[in-house]
Amino acid sequence: MRHALVTTLAATALLGCGTDPQPASPLDAGVDAAAMDAATVDARPAVDVLRVSPDVALPAECNDIEIEDLTELGTLEGEVTRLRGDTRGQRNSNTVGLQPPTAFTSACNFRSTYQRVFRYVMRGEGSLRVSTNNPATAATFDTTLAVLAMRACVANPRDFYCNNDDPTATAASRSRFASRLATGALPAGAVVHIAVGGLASTTALPGRVVQGTFELTVEELRPLAAGAPCDRRQLNGACAPGTACVGANPGALVGACRGASTAPGTACVSDACGPGLACDVSTNLCYRAKPTGAACESGATAWNRCADDASCVTQPGAVGVCRARGTVANAACATGGRCTGEGLACDASGVCRVTAPRDGACNLTDTACPAGQACHFAHGAQSVGRCTDAATAPGMACGAGNTCTGVGLSCNAGVSPARCNGAVAAAGEVCTAFVPCATGNVCFLTDPTDRTRGRCFADGAEAGRCRASGAPCGAGLVCTNSAAPASGRCVRVAAADERCDLFTAGVICATGTTCARDGSDPTLGRCRADGAAPGTACRSSGARCDAPLRCSAAAGAGVCQADGDAGACDPRTLALGCATGQVCHATGFNTGRCAGADVEVEPNDRASLAQPLAGPSTSVRVTLPSGDIDCVTFEAAAGARLVARAAGDDGLCPNTSLALDLFDPDGRLLTTAGVNGAFGCPLIDGTLADSPAFSVARDLRAGRYTVCARSANNSDVGEAVLDVEVLPAP
Repeated sequence: MRHALVTTLAATALLGCGTDPQPASPLDAGVDAAAMDAATVDARPAVDVLRVSPDVALPAECNDIEIEDLTELGTLEGEVTRLRGDTRGQRNSNTVGLQPPTAFTSACNFRSTYQRVFRYVMRGEGSLRVSTNNPATAATFDTTLAVLAMRACVANPRDFYCNNDDPTATAASRSRFASRLATGALPAGAVVHIAVGGLASTTALPGRVVQGTFELTVEELRPLAAGAPCDRRQLNGACAPGTACVGANPGALVGACRGASTAPGTACVSDACGPGLACDVSTNLCYRAKPTGAACESGATAWNRCADDASCVTQPGAVGVCRARGTVANAACATGGRCTGEGLACDASGVCRVTAPRDGACNLTDTACPAGQACHFAHGAQSVGRCTDAATAPGMACGAGNTCTGVGLSCNAGVSPARCNGAVAAAGEVCTAFVPCATGNVCFLTDPTDRTRGRCFADGAEAGRCRASGAPCGAGLVCTNSAAPASGRCVRVAAADERCDLFTAGVICATGTTCARDGSDPTLGRCRADGAAPGTACRSSGARCDAPLRCSAAAGAGVCQADGDAGACDPRTLALGCATGQVCHATGFNTGRCAGADVEVEPNDRASLAQPLAGPSTSVRVTLPSGDIDCVTFEAAAGARLVARAAGDDGLCPNTSLALDLFDPDGRLLTTAGVNGAFGCPLIDGTLADSPAFSVARDLRAGRYTVCARSANNSDVGEAVLDVEVLPAP
């Protein structure tokens, strides 16, 4: 909490994708520049039965990198081969060694440098667990791993595995830059090449290095038998040949080893599957046909699909319901291009859409606007908007020939699809994802309650980006990243008791002090000594906090908390806490109340099965494993306002992806709230009258609404608390 969190505006924030711009600390970029972390499921765990023949001499180099014998260099401890090494004597190149092949750019979107390549021979049948998440790996060394099995340094889409950041490490752990992966099942005697390197883009990131000392472990894991519990990331071993790890749905990371053709998601056998299943010959996967009203998934790899007379109508989180063709919005049209539901019409793609009048209200998820118009929305990740003449407003898709007809608009062909940009904004002026700043400025968010608009900050000025050349900052300012100035911001360092910025990061606090909340302003704070005031960081040694304050955590990072008046608490900075067993129920952006939490009632994994809430002010403890979604429903009177928030069980925002979806009484999506981190717990706040991003949560029409919390991007959120507060019209 010492340094305020900031972010530049991202175009996806305004496209209704369900994610807001992610606040990122100027001292820790969080996301690797120009190279995203690899997906937790690193590669298709298929088995290639070919191996290098013992009669063929192995190469001495792997794409211009010397191959070292891991068996000779390492130490065998049971099933684990361990090697301590150093990459500082290697070549600085992101093209040599084992680099992700073209077929793996989506799963392994990074390049490696300073690589060392090792040769390993399987002693028995099984999979390999390869890791640098070991004590002797330097904490700042952002390692990468690449493994090529049963090939002599020739990348093959069936036997390549890779990882950048260990999917089991948390953002706060010492090992957050280490790597870990597991291969598919391999036969005894298979030759494996293992490359340890550094993330090629790390030179531009603060707090990380591209080369250093590492401790590599390579462990042979015996095949898992049919029926055994398994992890799709194969971190505990791979299923035996002829079986596959499948869970309850395509997004589940944990499941059981199932034999071919025995369950949805397993391979067909001779284009056939077991009882109750059908084979999709295009993917060679078994699936289950479901009747109207049953849960389903959409897409070519869906395990639960609708019968021919129905289609899967999905909601955020990829959970859907089989609905009869032509009867509801987003269902496939009935035979002959017909839609039987009221107000629906069949569009060119064969899907039923709600027809909107010219210049009328629309919903991005299910509406067709008249010819020449498109559904345009002005704020946040809202789904409701208005039919507007095409290519006439910032953020709308460009017209034919990449043209925009609105006054002052230009087409930004650098995004896909091409979008119209408004006139550039000068320093201090309002900017958005589609109103860019003038050259020499960058758009940063300035209000934590509005993630759609920011202001332009001049390079080198307070709260602006550091200059890449020359003096990085103006007089009296320091750059937060002296090693790579372009990745830092110019700030003023405040002493104890001086004002600081809680959000915009123009003024940060000196070491040993924390920018703690000071009053109701969401952006301003005051520097207080660690452990000495509510909202400051707990001390790492000695008394964690001065009495009567208490630390929110028994060990490690935590926040010093005080007791609020009449059970009040602070859901944003945690400066005011609650007694053990209670949660801080959010009643607004800055306000909360200590309360007990109800327990979720399953099944609640889609809007149609939402758990009814007993009253207008409720907190519910939910568990959100990978791919899960938990929904609650409540009544709202005409003119009511809504506050909905999701946070970790400890009140902090999870480091994994968490999102909230709000549906109106007709089941139409109104808005999606995303973002994690400080100030970034998913929030929908209808009490903020001056925040256009939450306009859909104000002045509600009477009826039953639904809020769903979900784990996004196949992340495992774990325990969380969902707050719902329904307030009467002001």
